[in-house]
Amino acid sequence: MGTMQGMNATQIYDRIASVLWDTQVAQWAFWIPVQLLNFQFVPVRHQLNVVLLTNFAWTALLSAWYPPEEEKVEEESNDTMNK
Repeated sequence: MGTMQGMNATQIYDRIASVLWDTQVAQWAFWIPVQLLNFQFVPVRHQLNVVLLTNFAWTALLSAWYPPEEEKVEEESNDTMNK
């Protein structure tokens, strides 16, 4: 992903090091309860649909929490210009 965003190896490593653990903990906090509820209360024929819809929400959350670095740079430059 980082190479597609134009990052070099050091930038990719720094980004992974800064967000990996927090993302993993958030994933556990999000998916474990979802799957426990899914397996406990949802009929088997609907379990895939629950996972698909929940995955859509999870992906949206990740996109909101970790936007591409370029957007942050553009926002910072716009904030500096407005001051």
